[in-house]
Amino acid sequence: MLLRLTGFFTVMVGMVLGFGQAAYGDAPQLPRFEKVATADQFPVAVPAAFEATLGWLITAEDRDQPSAREIRLPVAIIHARSATGKNPVVYLSGGPGTSAMNTAAYPGAYPWLEERDFIVIGQRGTQFATPALMCPEYRTAVAAQADTVAAVRACKARLEADGIDLSKYHSLASADDLDDLRTVLGLDAWSLYGGSYGTRLALVYAKKFGHRVESMVLDSPLPPNAIYDDESARNLEHSLRLVARDCAQQAACASAFPDLEQRFFQRLEEVARTPLQVEAAQDPVTAADLASLIPLASASGVRRAPLTMDRVARLDPELLARLYAPAQTFDFAWGMRFSVWCSEALPFSLRYAVDGPGNVLGGYESAAIHPELCRAWDVPALNASVIEPVISDIPTLIIAGEFDPLTPPKWGALAAKTLARSRLVRVRGGSHASTQQWDADGCAMVLANAFLQAPEAFLESDAQTVCPVIPSAPDYQLLPE
Repeated sequence: MLLRLTGFFTVMVGMVLGFGQAAYGDAPQLPRFEKVATADQFPVAVPAAFEATLGWLITAEDRDQPSAREIRLPVAIIHARSATGKNPVVYLSGGPGTSAMNTAAYPGAYPWLEERDFIVIGQRGTQFATPALMCPEYRTAVAAQADTVAAVRACKARLEADGIDLSKYHSLASADDLDDLRTVLGLDAWSLYGGSYGTRLALVYAKKFGHRVESMVLDSPLPPNAIYDDESARNLEHSLRLVARDCAQQAACASAFPDLEQRFFQRLEEVARTPLQVEAAQDPVTAADLASLIPLASASGVRRAPLTMDRVARLDPELLARLYAPAQTFDFAWGMRFSVWCSEALPFSLRYAVDGPGNVLGGYESAAIHPELCRAWDVPALNASVIEPVISDIPTLIIAGEFDPLTPPKWGALAAKTLARSRLVRVRGGSHASTQQWDADGCAMVLANAFLQAPEAFLESDAQTVCPVIPSAPDYQLLPE
């Protein structure tokens, strides 16, 4: 059964006839695309209402070695409802370490499918790819509060015994994978839609293959020159203060939680000096533990944030019980996260933690991956050019949530400095990955779709005519559920 042929998926004759087999009986060529025979051979199911091409990108683990092992990356091409001839949109998921493939199971959430094909690719090393750098040893150790360093070493040893070169799993290699996919699909250009770490991958791709990018949507940007590990503690504190101050400006919220900022941070300062001894907890509760209880990762979390900050200030026992509940884990390619972060992020960090006078987050770990875990994973650092700012004139929409502590709006502004044709939109009351906050008002996704329909016109227009970019303040929850 042949691939569906559209104006933008004209596949090379060799691939259609033989799924990329080289001529004259040679070994199969790389890269190539292998379409699945039936949908049940693919790791996720695309709803029957959507026509899709499902398959695997086959490429090299190490492009510098002709005989390198092959890797297999899942790809779902969800076809537009109308054949308009417009370039497709490719999705780059966050993490690093998350699989993008669940996105293919919910294509109805992405309005550009009315007129553009939507490509979802599982990045190398993530779940459903072969190999997948899953580390159950590490997940188990975290859940059991056991020796995580030993667990990381055990995971590394197991993967390397399988012949996997862990030094080949990073953003530069993933960007090359993307262009391999573009090549085998016969595409001249496409648009990139990335969230969180996916925005970093989009920028890395644009730096090398910018002539192949029609436009970019960067939701919650993490540009290469933003040093996460140096700033994450301060970013969290800043977001918490913004929420408290926003609450103080609303009469109902200010009345329910008077002097919230002062009471909350005073409590953190007290616990920073003298950690709490809680009977059910194995270790003393720190100020960082308390700060971690504030939900800022979703729209509903932001609405609950002042209430939770008030409960922290009062040391609500029911809330504190969450700190010593068994750790929950999920399917996440921790090995991929280690390989990316330990090669291209932590090596270039000064690891500034808020640890001097006025340390309101006492002991907050600023590194996404603790240095001792990176030492156990032991992959070489990439060249420092990997953290250089990306200079480009690709039309780009940058979306940043007002209260996002992970990728704050200032990093959107940092990216915009060297993206000559870009617009930064700050989402009022927004958290992380605003376009995918399904419990929010949907404004961010409306903006993304409007931009992808006509990038140049969007950049020249008033975005508030498309969607109320600055709506009313969040409707904060004032009473416990």
